[in-house]
Amino acid sequence: MKTTTLKFLVLALFLCFQIPSGLAQKNNSKNEDQNIREFIQIWGLVKYRSQKSIAGRFDADKVFLELIDSVKTADTHQFNQLMCRLSQDQGPKPMVSKQVYHKSKLIDGAYLLNNVDYGWIKNKRYTPLLKEQSTDLTNQINKTGTHQYVPEVFYEGDLPNEPAYPDYTFTAEPMNLLAFAKAWNAIEYLFPYKYVMDKDWEDVLVEMLPVFKEIKDRTSYEKAILKLETALNDTHAGGFMSPESMHTTNAIFNVQYYPPFDYKATKNGLIITQFLSDSLAKQSNLKVGDLLVAINGIKIKQWLKNRSKLLPASNDAVVYRELSTQNNFRGDTFAFSNIQDSILSVTVKGQKKNVNLSLRMLNRKDKENIKIIERHILKEQTKEKEFKGIEAIGDSIILVRAGHVFDKDIPEDKDLPKLSTQLKSKKALIFDMRKYPQSPGFFNYYLPKLLGKTPFKFARYYTADLRQIGIFRYKEELETYMYAPKDGTQPIGNLYSGQIVILTNENTQSMGEWYTMMLQQFSNKTTVIGSQTAGADGDLRRLTLPGDYQFYFTGNGIFYPDGRETQRIGIKPNIYFESSAEDLGSNQDVHLKRALDFIKTGK
Repeated sequence: MKTTTLKFLVLALFLCFQIPSGLAQKNNSKNEDQNIREFIQIWGLVKYRSQKSIAGRFDADKVFLELIDSVKTADTHQFNQLMCRLSQDQGPKPMVSKQVYHKSKLIDGAYLLNNVDYGWIKNKRYTPLLKEQSTDLTNQINKTGTHQYVPEVFYEGDLPNEPAYPDYTFTAEPMNLLAFAKAWNAIEYLFPYKYVMDKDWEDVLVEMLPVFKEIKDRTSYEKAILKLETALNDTHAGGFMSPESMHTTNAIFNVQYYPPFDYKATKNGLIITQFLSDSLAKQSNLKVGDLLVAINGIKIKQWLKNRSKLLPASNDAVVYRELSTQNNFRGDTFAFSNIQDSILSVTVKGQKKNVNLSLRMLNRKDKENIKIIERHILKEQTKEKEFKGIEAIGDSIILVRAGHVFDKDIPEDKDLPKLSTQLKSKKALIFDMRKYPQSPGFFNYYLPKLLGKTPFKFARYYTADLRQIGIFRYKEELETYMYAPKDGTQPIGNLYSGQIVILTNENTQSMGEWYTMMLQQFSNKTTVIGSQTAGADGDLRRLTLPGDYQFYFTGNGIFYPDGRETQRIGIKPNIYFESSAEDLGSNQDVHLKRALDFIKTGK
């Protein structure tokens, strides 16, 4: 009995010491994370708003790496001292009075202010001096017209003076945290659409900090950045997934198996569009046009949702695009990621009842399978190259494929009047914007000139205001929207009076959306036929991160003339059209046929 009592007392004493120790570790970790988050915010404020940084007297990366270890272990008093020294801005400071940042649904004023929120400066942990210095930074004005970390030219893509650290090996926590701090603050101050994201950006700061702290290798580093990109709800962020950028895609997504067919992902299911080869088609119980509504007993909506969590996209249309193989020459099959077996049970939608069938996947580890996949992709690429940029459909219609018109196709100046006459003689012009435009000059200058359209402002364009980074300023100059000749050159003849039909879908992105907006307002005889576009209208920004990576996001804000948003929403069609399962299996351009029917019937 005494022995038992003694053992109990020893155990009780042991627990008494262990529980406080565990709580202490938990509290220390919590305080450390809080310090890091607040440091990231103050450091970013100094980087983008202080006079010393504007003038190039603040090496943001160096300061971060020098302070991060002290920040992690600092108590509240020490933290405030460190931050007061960091936020101190010496020299003359042009100031404005306390500002009010009005939020608006319609963006129709001189400034886009919806992103600005300095409420975090009121943090109860901060001393009056730190609050005062931080508030001063928010009210400073940059009168130089330049900034160390922001491009002077508004459409320039690369953010300047961001070191690449090409030899970085992803094992140092301070450098991983620097990558996080750089990306988070670039969005905080330079992303015009922060206010339309699903998640509050400060919540993302809390959520993503542990992810970056746990990075151990290249794979976890790329996955952390990809998670951050996905949080933007911005299709441009998908640029990070390009083969030139990501090196561990297969490891992150676990894409070991490839279906024997191409498919289009939709909210209703996966539509088989064609098989990779005739022999694979003969071996399968499935056929072109089949709609797969469940895989391994999981309804397709949930199946795809589980596999789209790391796909950056402005809207669901782009999510389904990225899950598809259509127009995808990278060989991605994300709809079939993270599967453990080469045999799947699929449910096919039938006219009367659904049918369960077996699907045998191609293992990418098999060299013969790789050859089949590569041959098919090469064949599809070859077919794409066969399309003409400009071609006649009958005697009264001309089709312009934006993705197949190149600078070399633009006629010489002496031949422009002839082409103008030819275009204007047609009953209708169809502009296919379902592929990214290859010749900006054709749309920006030559097309308006050929069709007799005087340059005009067809959007509201907002770019980072170098005077106050974090605010975006409306660009009034006509040259922002269309090329306006300085020598008095006028468009050729009168304005084209025929019908203009524009084809759009989820592949209509960025410049494609921009020129669709332009064409949409050419005349009162313009009709957009299609589905939701990519919702990423505005120039691309790239921020260099450690390891020589690029962090992608939309850099300028584009709105309709009346202030309506295009980001995430895309360009709204006048006539909604989306190909059915039967259409996709027909090997015909049913979308184009719909446009021809509209031109013929007016409906």
